[in-house]
Amino acid sequence: MPRQNYDSIQKQIKALQLKAKKLEAESLIQKQKAVTKVKALMKQLKVEVNDLTETAQKNKTTEKSAIHPKSAVNRTKTKVSPKYRNPETGETWTGRGKAPRWLAAFIQEGVSRERFLIEERFLIEQGVPDGS
Repeated sequence: MPRQNYDSIQKQIKALQLKAKKLEAESLIQKQKAVTKVKALMKQLKVEVNDLTETAQKNKTTEKSAIHPKSAVNRTKTKVSPKYRNPETGETWTGRGKAPRWLAAFIQEGVSRERFLIEERFLIEQGVPDGS
């Protein structure tokens, strides 16, 4: 490969810059043509800019629902009945998420988690919904 000197590299740079400007100008012309077509179509269909923003907002919500079917957009919170109860204080835990400190302390002492399970009979007596 022949060695390039400073002047030849400068010529290449100028040629590339000229090519880049030409491509940029072509892109701008295409963009202007597209905007003109869109404006004409909007005028023909009597579409306002407000219509576009309203539609975009509605689509955003719909897209979220489609992409994340279990997201907060789609689900409603339901009351979950507790599964575990601290016999000393009456505190309860549903079994979801991180175990509460009182239960973690008992488990660390070697007490089985099952010892704190709430019987279904107790829940019915307390009038706690079953979560379904």
